[in-house]
Amino acid sequence: MRTLASSIVAISGTMIASKCCRVAACRSLSCAFLSYQAGSNAIYRYSQRSFHASVRAGEKASSQSSSSGGGVKKYRKKQPGLFRADKVLSNRGVGTRSQTSKLLRQRRIAVFDPDTGQRVGVKGPSEKIHPKSTLYLDGKELPGPPPVILLYHKPKYVLSAMHDNSRSHLGEKLEEFNLFSTRDMHPVGRLDYETTGLILFSSSGDLTQRLLHPRQGIEKEYVARVEGMVDEDILRNKLNCGVQTAEGVHKAELLEVTPVSVTESSSRDGDNEYEKDIENSDSTSSIEADGTDLTDVRVIVTEGKHRMVRRMLANCGHPVIELKRERHGEVRLKDLPVGEFRAATEKEIAWAESLLR
Repeated sequence: MRTLASSIVAISGTMIASKCCRVAACRSLSCAFLSYQAGSNAIYRYSQRSFHASVRAGEKASSQSSSSGGGVKKYRKKQPGLFRADKVLSNRGVGTRSQTSKLLRQRRIAVFDPDTGQRVGVKGPSEKIHPKSTLYLDGKELPGPPPVILLYHKPKYVLSAMHDNSRSHLGEKLEEFNLFSTRDMHPVGRLDYETTGLILFSSSGDLTQRLLHPRQGIEKEYVARVEGMVDEDILRNKLNCGVQTAEGVHKAELLEVTPVSVTESSSRDGDNEYEKDIENSDSTSSIEADGTDLTDVRVIVTEGKHRMVRRMLANCGHPVIELKRERHGEVRLKDLPVGEFRAATEKEIAWAESLLR
């Protein structure tokens, strides 16, 4: 009996175990089926989205092709030397960008086509035209573009800025001569308030950047009248090695040293009417009265830090009494009278335009 009971218990246990295994197997199969079904649904939804996206893209492409006359849409290549019409008009002083855009949308601007010899209406603000094109507003020819560069002989006590409430400034001088508006031209760099000489105006921001960036190595030539007798060899060596200033170490090339006689100094003081009757003038008269020797020093620099030439020479033991810039790159001041403007020559314009290539 015990053996029979043990056998029954063993068989029952085996049956229960097998039933548990079947239940577990069923559950595993159910989970696997549910996972498969979920994956299938996700794949189906993804394929549907992809299909609809491709259909929409095809419809968009076909509509663009039909509107452009068929074929694949082509992107416009940049046309070198051409600029937006509203920008060209604004640079000529016709108005602000918004004002010129309004004129162009009203179809009031035309451009001369040299190929046909006819005036052609400009279609809108974004149309590209050459900056030197002949343009018309309501049939009347507009002024030509401002020059690439313009020369000015800056006097003493004129601020190198286009606006100032109390002091004489470059913007004021430009408008006094009725040459171009301050919107058309801007000064290339600065000269100190007390410094005289050549300062350039430009109508191109790109050109201004190239004229001023030290990497371009554009030379600027100055003549400085300094205190004391200058030993040419010693000064040349100091300038070549670099002079420590508050703005850093700067180098210069010494071209020549010329002792100044009292007669020369007196005649130079009387040449500039702008320098008369100015308070705090740095005139050489008091220095001459003390019997101090004066020397003219001609130097070349390729940077334009604030008061750099003055600081360099002062730190070499020769404080600057007067300073004048006579050359900027290939542009020379020559005999341009103080306070006067002049247009650049063809050679000077060609040099300036070569910097933009």
